[in-house]
Amino acid sequence: MRSLDKLEIVCGQGGLNASKSPDLVRDIDLVAMESLTFEQDTWQKDGGATKFNSSAVTGTDPEIRDMHQFMIGETSELVCATRDQRLLVVGTGGVTKTLLTDSAALHAHQNFVEGYDGTQKALYFFSGLANGGPKVYTGGDAAIPLGSSVGTVTADSGTDTFTRTSHGLANDTRVFFTNSGGALPGGLTLTQPYWVVNTAANTFQISTTSGGAALNITSNGTGTTTVHRSTQALDWMNTSFGPRWGFMHRGRMYAGGGSEAHAIYASVLNNHSDYLNSGTLYFDVYPGDGELIVGGASWRERAYLFKYPAGIYRLDDSSLDVADWGWKRVSRYVGAISHASIVEADDEVYFVSPDGYIHALSSVQEYGDVQSSAVKGLELGPYIRANTDFSKLPLTSTSSWIQYPTIKSTYYAKKKKVLFAFSANPNVLSAQSKPVNKVLLGIDLHRSNPGGGMREYQPFVSTRDQYESLAIYRDPTTAEQVLLAGDSNGFIYKLDQSARSKDSAGYMASFETKEFRPYDNDQNANMKELEVVFADGSSSNSIVIKVYLNGTLATTKTLTDSDRFMRLYGDCLKFKIVGENDTLNSSFSIAKLIVRFTRGNWRKFQ
Repeated sequence: MRSLDKLEIVCGQGGLNASKSPDLVRDIDLVAMESLTFEQDTWQKDGGATKFNSSAVTGTDPEIRDMHQFMIGETSELVCATRDQRLLVVGTGGVTKTLLTDSAALHAHQNFVEGYDGTQKALYFFSGLANGGPKVYTGGDAAIPLGSSVGTVTADSGTDTFTRTSHGLANDTRVFFTNSGGALPGGLTLTQPYWVVNTAANTFQISTTSGGAALNITSNGTGTTTVHRSTQALDWMNTSFGPRWGFMHRGRMYAGGGSEAHAIYASVLNNHSDYLNSGTLYFDVYPGDGELIVGGASWRERAYLFKYPAGIYRLDDSSLDVADWGWKRVSRYVGAISHASIVEADDEVYFVSPDGYIHALSSVQEYGDVQSSAVKGLELGPYIRANTDFSKLPLTSTSSWIQYPTIKSTYYAKKKKVLFAFSANPNVLSAQSKPVNKVLLGIDLHRSNPGGGMREYQPFVSTRDQYESLAIYRDPTTAEQVLLAGDSNGFIYKLDQSARSKDSAGYMASFETKEFRPYDNDQNANMKELEVVFADGSSSNSIVIKVYLNGTLATTKTLTDSDRFMRLYGDCLKFKIVGENDTLNSSFSIAKLIVRFTRGNWRKFQ
């Protein structure tokens, strides 16, 4: 009897292995993968999602647009920004504090950055809004605009004046008010900017416009009211849109993305709330290049700026005289889509360009093209362009697509995964009829070959969850690093969890191989048998295997630990294999597939 030929499909062949949180994958022999774990050269279904907050954030547009874990002493708070322009602290039971509400604001994207306000650690929030500009949170009950406290004041509604001994406020000074233990004087809005008018040594009035009429104060207020001198850049005070992003570099906070499309602002050294007084810096960065600066990063002790659609620049701050500082062009060919698409991971910065590539900053060259710095450009580029939607990305604060999601990114160091969340193509809509980020695409650095360059990076993709925002959260009790994803319905999910489910439903885990030709020529193969080799140490495996011959489904069978073989019938020039499992709390972990066959009509050739 003639012996059988065989073809072994080794899981992970081509170096593609994903982590528990994303689904994955594309490689030489694997066309697509919707499975959850690939740690040991196996295709596995594992991992799930559980709710971080048992009660959803509610509101008109409760989408969780951004998240950041902020440590205040021994207290850990998850600060969240919603699409309807609220800043909230969210705990496991739901919202614990409302730090800011601005229902009249545009649905802008947000950016959190940790810094220092000259006195204490602070969390900065760049919303792109002119009303009060960037906000800072240092604990307590509210996030407030950037400023310095002048002191407490007493309001007199009869004369529309405020009293503060030796307040030192000159006419036309920009101020705002906060309150503790009560309510602001009638007519004032929390954190709303005002101009000082009719000032005297110990009293002053305020106006909603520079040099305008005094504001009518309708009540004296209760509790303690404090007046603050604004320390925002003058440009931010006099424009419709303020900065949308910021990043730290060598003791300063750099911010931009407002109405000044090519401008970058730097705070006072070691006081990231002050962009107004001596020590602040301002640069116009190659205003003839690109359309606008969309973000920046500090990497290897150097500051970089990224423009849309192309342009990358590096700060030359080597001189002791800041007057000699300036920006040098790194590339005019490559740029970024948004600040949220730029992420630092290990000793590299990755970013997404408007033409649908993921790039490594270390590979960007002044005279290179787009492909030269793209990570697996031939594989990931076509996939991103075919399966994600760039057509409605909100590039500026005035974009008509401002309410839509932008690309989000984070680095999941626990599993060494760089993650990017995209809007799907075709769009998946939220309950608010807005597109949502439904495609999670990333790079597995753990599986990469350091000597092999970017070609050895391991890509993966998931379409199982919503990823309107991504964040890394360290559990205060266990110190365990958790990957969080915020959705459009006000829930935050912990990904990479041991339960193989989400909201009591099983995930679909599936893979699809490429089409194989058993023989290199046009010789048919008589299909005989398929064997699944489950991974060592795995158990309770169950997977539905579908075999397609010449593009037509030929055989389907559920394979388990005790039944690993399926009989194959028919002949073909080519075949492919699909595996699926969506059973609640069921799993599979496959090491390889073995397909056995003989040559079609082989006796004619003997």
